[in-house]
Amino acid sequence: MNMEDRAAGPDRLLLVVVGVLLLVGLVMVQSASGPVAAEWYLDPWYFVKRQAFAGTVGVLGMAAVALLPYRWLRQQAWALYGAVAVGLVLVFVPGIGRTVKGAARWISVGAFTVQPSEFAKLAVILTVAWWLQRHQGRLQDLRGVVIPTLFIPLPLMVLVLMEPDFGNTAILAGLTLLLLSVAGLSVRWLGALVAVTLLGLGPAMLLASYRVRRWMGFLDPWADPSGDGYQIIQSLVAYASGGFAGRGLGESQSKHMFLPEPWTDFIGSVVGEELGLLGILMLLTLYGALVWRGFHIASRAPDLFGVMVAVAITALLGGQAFFNLGVTLGVVPPKGMVLPLVSYGGSALMCHLIALGVLMNISIHGTEDPVAALRPPRFAGDPAPGAAK
Repeated sequence: MNMEDRAAGPDRLLLVVVGVLLLVGLVMVQSASGPVAAEWYLDPWYFVKRQAFAGTVGVLGMAAVALLPYRWLRQQAWALYGAVAVGLVLVFVPGIGRTVKGAARWISVGAFTVQPSEFAKLAVILTVAWWLQRHQGRLQDLRGVVIPTLFIPLPLMVLVLMEPDFGNTAILAGLTLLLLSVAGLSVRWLGALVAVTLLGLGPAMLLASYRVRRWMGFLDPWADPSGDGYQIIQSLVAYASGGFAGRGLGESQSKHMFLPEPWTDFIGSVVGEELGLLGILMLLTLYGALVWRGFHIASRAPDLFGVMVAVAITALLGGQAFFNLGVTLGVVPPKGMVLPLVSYGGSALMCHLIALGVLMNISIHGTEDPVAALRPPRFAGDPAPGAAK
């Protein structure tokens, strides 16, 4: 790739979108958590300070990753995978791991906690893309290429499911299938893999009674309004109270002990109540712009590895945003999934910013020839382009 083919720098519009979402997140975390933080910790800014610290670390990580040599993304993929695997084991070690509400998902680091399963998503994206790049154009080899691909995320999926965290396990499986699709796996085999994945994850969901109750609460929240349907009902009440223009910033009533921990998964409900439909449309516009720029970067990636990684990161962030808002609106089943860059959650925030740093790196090293990345690599003995066959 010639220097002339390289992009001038990181995608500026994407940087603006990320910056606006971070600012919106800090404002809304303070609004949603202030009353409870003042009561619990005697400091209404408690959660905002922690979020700002995680955001600062994440922004520094994003900048560092964006400016590293492009080949580093491939070279360090397995190092990240190994670190995540170790972290996922440590969550079960007494004195190191931290269990909350029966789930062992965190590692205690001083006054802060780290959730390795968040970083597992990026690790799977990079390692699976690395493997498929090495076998570009050879996905017809099921035994030598496709089946080994499925074993790459498997150890992390097993560890995440043991925490237990069914949602992130399903996300890891979905990311793997998405990468195979982008790499060019035939629709027939992709459909078969999707069916096998559903058959494998289905029993894992049904065997846990609390997951079944969540599903039933989603289908009919009014059947148990004080139990599994409570959070969805309170979220819908918050949206209804907000109307078109909202009650005003800081004026939410649902955050006063009605919505449990509204600064996390259900922060969208507070946005809807305080800023109304206009606030939700603002969020949807910002996430839509993020997805648009992400796919634009993918279309200009320097190779198939960059295409796969950019598509997967974009799908992860965009899909998680729309899924989170869908949960608060009661249109998709509930799952503990944060609103990217907005909800409170240090590990998720840092991971998402570092993933955006990878996306920026691909943007910096992009090419103006969108077809070049999809050309299979030449191997020894292959005829030169244009040579007579």
